Formats: sequence, structure tokens, C-alpha cells
Amino acid sequence: MDNYRPRYHFTAPQHWMNDPNGPFQKDGEYHLFYQHNPHAAKWGDIHWGHAKSLDLIHWNHLPIALAPSTELEEEHCFSGCSVIQGDEVMLFYTSIGDGERNAKTGAQQWTAKSKDLLQWNKTANPPALSLELHGDVEITEWRDPYVWQERDGWRMLLGGVYQGKGCSLIYRSDDLEKWSFQGIFHRGDEEIWECPHLFRFGDQAVLFYSPSGPVRYITGTIREDKLTDVVKHGTVDYGGWEGYYASTGFVDEKGRKIMHGWIPEGRGDNFPVRLNWAGVLALPRVVDLKSNGSITMSPVPEIEKLRGKHYGFKNIEVGQTPVDTEVHSTSFECSLKLEKAALENGNLIISLFASASGLEHTDLRLDLAKGSICIDRSQSSQFYKVNKTSVKGDLPQEDEGRLLRLRIFADQSVIEVFVNDEVCLTARVYPSLEDSHGILLTSEGEVKVASMDIWEMQAAEIRAVE
Repeated sequence: MDNYRPRYHFTAPQHWMNDPNGPFQKDGEYHLFYQHNPHAAKWGDIHWGHAKSLDLIHWNHLPIALAPSTELEEEHCFSGCSVIQGDEVMLFYTSIGDGERNAKTGAQQWTAKSKDLLQWNKTANPPALSLELHGDVEITEWRDPYVWQERDGWRMLLGGVYQGKGCSLIYRSDDLEKWSFQGIFHRGDEEIWECPHLFRFGDQAVLFYSPSGPVRYITGTIREDKLTDVVKHGTVDYGGWEGYYASTGFVDEKGRKIMHGWIPEGRGDNFPVRLNWAGVLALPRVVDLKSNGSITMSPVPEIEKLRGKHYGFKNIEVGQTPVDTEVHSTSFECSLKLEKAALENGNLIISLFASASGLEHTDLRLDLAKGSICIDRSQSSQFYKVNKTSVKGDLPQEDEGRLLRLRIFADQSVIEVFVNDEVCLTARVYPSLEDSHGILLTSEGEVKVASMDIWEMQAAEIRAVE
């Protein structure tokens, strides 16, 4: 039995998956694409997998949407986006080949179209965009198109590197076919920017990007095809390569701004359990914007349909002796509420996947004095080579409320944490002991938890290709 494959997070039928690509909703159905190697549980030979859903929770896998056109010397179909045009959907993606068509200095942007959303036909005579568009501006690591419509035409963002720094570049088109380079949309201090995308909130825009580390966002205003008047620079999820990367987003038919992200593996080399899959997607998140420029994120409420048996606790006195909830599960949601003042006398440690022997446990640590939150994986597994570094983040600093609200989603080998819908951390864990399924509370001081609710989660229906 596979004790590590998530039960309610999205996974490919088998083999490798990474970045989510081109999500959209059309006629009530959600569609999702993803980077996929259909031949092995490791990166390589990148295609676009495809699935559809009515609720973002239960999914039906569909035939592969994009495969490399080897007759055109294409080796990989890297990440991209989708655009709905009437009864047709158009995909934009980064095409990679060998030699001069390498990912660093030879990427191209290609397109494909479909009306039945099953058979995707690449546009004749690619590419749609090539590096020659930039003239004397030298761009490397050019990839991951994201397209949206403005009043005066279409815009596209692409990630890249300019003069050694990561940036997003912007392009304009009247017809989605002929594109012109408008310049650098925004530039950072990181060495690379991948997967740029944005959400609009009235006059403000939030730009998201993946800088080979924790996914970041910048809130500002778009003027003359540049992001200016920046009011906030924040972190989407502290997981990065350890838990959350390569986000992308779309607006559904309800007007919700929904973000997907990839949860990488952390098994390390020579994992002792043979698994024929790799990679998970995080729960879809609804994104909103606060008046101070910070974003809020919460799992789509549809996830609550999977809640099963419930355990409720009130006014839990927590000290150095562990409080055993006597709940045993590896697939659950846990919600806690506590007054910030309750943490003034000590931190709070929530131990997940805890074995009776105490040899294995993953600790979520809250320390109000340090303003920190941490997923401590140091004792998460007896397996020697799995990733065990801590995933650390900052507790919300600008939240004026007295209450801390935590939502923890544990799913076999995945942990996603939301604090006041503003701070997120994601990590992978691989317990080795059969009884690593306890949930405990401890504190180095004295803490009172106002309430704690745990729901065992039912498995989502993720059906194979028919």
C-alpha cells in the first residue's frame, strides 16, 4: 500500500508532474494542465497533462494535451497559460529543444488551439514569439507566458533574466498572433524569475513570480506597461522548493481569483519505498487583497465537502506534558483558534504524524515572541536521506486582531498551513513507522488553546483517463 500518495490533493495518474499550467473554467467546467513526464517518475520529456473538474476537488484525467513535436526538433513543452475565445481555447507555452534551442538562450513561445478541449492542434509555422523580438536587449531563461486582455489589446508576461537579475517582460498584441515587446514590466534582485502571473483588483495589480525559492508577490499599479507605485512585497508561501513553487492563477466564472501551485517531492536519493509517481498540487487557493496591499489566501471552500468524522476541543490547557488528542489520522484538516495573549507565556507545538514511541513526529511551532512559525521536520522520519530541513515563516505582523487562526491540511506526505489566511507554509514529510499518525499539543510554557477542530478527510475522486 502507498502510504505517501495524497488522498485529497491532486496528483497525476502516474510518473512525474510539476508546474500547474493554463487553468480556466468554461461552461461550468474547470480545466487544469500540468507539466508531466508520461514515461518516468522523474523530470524529463515534458508534456502537458490535462484534467477537468466541476468543483476543483474531484478530477477526471483527460488525454495528454501537448507533446513535444520531435519532427520540429522540440524536446519539451514548458509552462504556459490559456485564453478562452468564444468556442475555442488557445494555449501559450514555452517550447524547448536541443543545441541552439536550449532553455537558457534558445527558448521560443508556441501556441495550440482546441474547440473540443481534447484534441489540441499546434499553430502552423511556430514560433509565435522568439528572442529576436527583444532587439539589442539580451534576455536569457525566457519562459512561462501569461496572457490577459486590456482595453487596448492583449498583454503577455514572460519570465526571464536581464543583466543577471530576474524580471518579468511584457508584450502587446491586437490579435493574439503578432506580438511586440513593450519592455521590462518589473525587475527584482533575485537571479531568476519564473512563472510570472498577476491578478487585478480595481486599480491595483498583484504580480506573482517564482525566484527559485519561496514564491513572492508585489502589489502596485500598472502604468505604461510597467508595475509602479509598489505598496507591498510579500511571500506567497514559505515552502519554496521544499513545499510550494511555480504558482499560476485564473479568474473563475464566479469571479474568484484562484491560484494553483506545485508541491515538489522531498524523498531524497534512494527512497526505500518504490513509488511510481512524483509531484503534487497544492489545494487551490482563493486570493484576495487587503487595503494595505497584503494578499489573503484560503483553500477553496469546496474542500469542506470532504470533511468526515469530527473531533472538537475547547479551552485546552497546554504545558510541557504532551496533550494527546487521541485522534489518529494521516489525512485530516485541523483548525485551531487561540488568543495571541495566550502565547505570551510560551510557544505552542502541534505535533503531527507522531508515533507512540516518540521517535517520529513533525512539529508545527508557533513563537509569538520571535514572530515566527516553523514546520520542524527534524524528527519527521527514520528514513535517512529524506529532506528534513525546517520550513520557516513569519507570523502576520500587521494583523490588528487578537486572535490567531490556524488551518492545517495534512495528507499522507503533505502539510499545508494557513495562518489568518495571510501566512502560508507547505512541506513534505515521509514517516517510516506504521503508527506515525498521532496529533499532540505541547508548550515550553503554559498556553490555552481556545478551540481545536479536527476532521478526518475523505479521499477525493481523481479518475484515470477513460
